[in-house]
Amino acid sequence: MQTSQGAFSSRSQMDSYVQGTAGSNAYFPGSEVGSPLALPGVFHTGTTRSWSVSFPASDAGYTQFGVYPLAAVVYNSALSPLASDRTLLPYWPGSSGAAPVKASWIWPLVDQPHQQSPCSQTLSDNTLAASLKPAGRLGGLLNAGMQWSGQAGLTWAVDPALLSDAQTMTSPYKVAGKTGGGSGCDGTTSEPASQDAQTWLNTLKTGAAGQPMFVTPYADADTTALAHAGLLNSMKTAYSLGDQVAGQSLIRPFGKSGGTGDGGAPSVAWLPGGPTDEGVVSALQETGKVNTVVVGSDDEPSFPSTSPSTTPTRSGKPTRVLTADSGLTSVLGTAGATASPGAQFATEQDFLAQTAMIVDEEPFTSGRSVVIAPPRRWSPSGTEANALLKDSVQAPWLRPAKLSDVAASKAAPERLPSYQFNSDQLSSSYMGGVKAVGAALRNYQNLLYQPPSSVTQSMREALTSTASSAWREGGGGAGTLNLIDLANFARSSERKVQIIAGKKFLLAGASGDIAVSVQNGTSSTIQVQIDPQPSDVGQLSVGNFNRLLTVSPGKTGTVKMPVKAKGIETTTLRLQLVTQNGTSLPWTRQPLTVQVMRFGQTLIYLIGAALGVVVLASSLRWVRRRRNSRAAGAGGTG
Repeated sequence: MQTSQGAFSSRSQMDSYVQGTAGSNAYFPGSEVGSPLALPGVFHTGTTRSWSVSFPASDAGYTQFGVYPLAAVVYNSALSPLASDRTLLPYWPGSSGAAPVKASWIWPLVDQPHQQSPCSQTLSDNTLAASLKPAGRLGGLLNAGMQWSGQAGLTWAVDPALLSDAQTMTSPYKVAGKTGGGSGCDGTTSEPASQDAQTWLNTLKTGAAGQPMFVTPYADADTTALAHAGLLNSMKTAYSLGDQVAGQSLIRPFGKSGGTGDGGAPSVAWLPGGPTDEGVVSALQETGKVNTVVVGSDDEPSFPSTSPSTTPTRSGKPTRVLTADSGLTSVLGTAGATASPGAQFATEQDFLAQTAMIVDEEPFTSGRSVVIAPPRRWSPSGTEANALLKDSVQAPWLRPAKLSDVAASKAAPERLPSYQFNSDQLSSSYMGGVKAVGAALRNYQNLLYQPPSSVTQSMREALTSTASSAWREGGGGAGTLNLIDLANFARSSERKVQIIAGKKFLLAGASGDIAVSVQNGTSSTIQVQIDPQPSDVGQLSVGNFNRLLTVSPGKTGTVKMPVKAKGIETTTLRLQLVTQNGTSLPWTRQPLTVQVMRFGQTLIYLIGAALGVVVLASSLRWVRRRRNSRAAGAGGTG
């Protein structure tokens, strides 16, 4: 084992040393410590030998608090190095080492949306089932957080869409079999109720009761993309949905007094990543839910990562900004459920070293803090999650603190630019698709007559899920399929509403009634207006009638439409349906030919003439009879 009495002076030096990059030899260990292990003369393939070393700090030449290089090296018989493995060793000499910093964890329970369509009790896939098991990703995060939440000053960050998806799984549910082509409701398979989902929800609801927690906007919506696309109302919907769903699942008053937090947590917007700007922060403030924004130190390097800041907004009211340390986020991101024991050790040791170096940058400045925010969809093993939390509690240079305590610390003013391009966010073209699908869903919703809140909420949830930050980068393909499925749902649902009318109508006389029927093939009651437009207004007019028609699911409704003709001509009546608010439904348009048969008056003339002929004939016969009878009488007398 080798080390050096010289400590690192920066985090970049530590990174270079561990990675073995150019220039790192200056920090390569120069002195041996502990007792070496002499391997046998022949060390066969596949053979493993274990070895442990301990040594006093004085033997290594450590004299002050800091992070030191440490390496295990294997030499051949000629004392040439064959292999080495480098790590980082924080050294704490005692109470006089440095002033500890306050360390606050954001502990994420976030996943991608799995309920991406308004189809009842239907998930887009079944991957969440494995994740909610005790040994799964979300199961491990929940259990580790429960064990250390009080000691580690942990603040839970929960995506309400995850709660909704897990709640769906507590009853028998369906999994969609098609994406990107159907409506998301086609070809489903049935799944039994998940006991793991029920246990996970109950554990979070009861175990975290009263603990600091904030909720993300529903489906962890990409607030940066929504703000840049001008979709402030969609952002407000995402937050109000989040409050509503989380409050129902966890029985906590999210949003009741404004804000996203409960249990002492501040009203937090944890941005998905990439640079932000004044416009985004102002939009978040205008939702009425946010007073604190968490950004990454790489995203906003001008904002100090060891103290809060305040930044102006459009309203003139400043918003508090907390900077999560991006170096720690990156280190935590190396933790994986399938990582080897050596890789897990390296992550834990790097985490300790990074936090120690943050302290060593200003060792005797008190009141400093660090926000520790893992990746949003973090996937460590449960063992490693426990070890990292334990390290943060036991490291003498850290003092666990709640996020609310860090947010309440003294803040310095900093200004964000009015606009910054963010290449990480959902693209403008993608957000254009979100807008279009939103318009289609609203059009379909306008067809529905007094829809229950469960129906309208499911549509809002599905639409908000299309703007999830999960669809950034590698998730973009899944997000696009999500958009396609939702658009198909709206289109196929709308087209189940049709006009039933003949192609031709014979009008006997100057006026009459035309029966027009509307067929409702949806599973909801609809209300539409019949909109008739004559092609020749001068020849045919439509009288007053109740154009608003309410039709029950799977039924047909009919109205009688009065028409009046001014001439004996054939004309065309264009029929279509419009929604309650007057939006045209173009697929319902169809022509109706009206052929006017003005034979009513002519028929009266013909009947009158016929009667006249009959009367004349009868009169002639009567005259003849009189003449004949007179002639017969005269002959008899003679």
